[in-house]
Amino acid sequence: MPLSELIEEKLNYYAQAIITGNTKRDEHAMGELSFYLALRRIINQTANPQDIGLFDAINDTLQAKGLISSKQTFYK
Repeated sequence: MPLSELIEEKLNYYAQAIITGNTKRDEHAMGELSFYLALRRIINQTANPQDIGLFDAINDTLQAKGLISSKQTFYK
């Protein structure tokens, strides 16, 4: 499945989860939505500074844990 399709599927799933969920589930869904919305903007090259900061922090964490090399960027 292409990444763009996965993103749209996740956005639809978690939006629906908010519609049918409860407070605890809503908060979880909002976290997922925030991530996938930011990822979509990164991919579409419409990211705002907060999106870039979020993905830089994720990238730094993956590098620090040795999951990607210090010369890699997981989202570019």
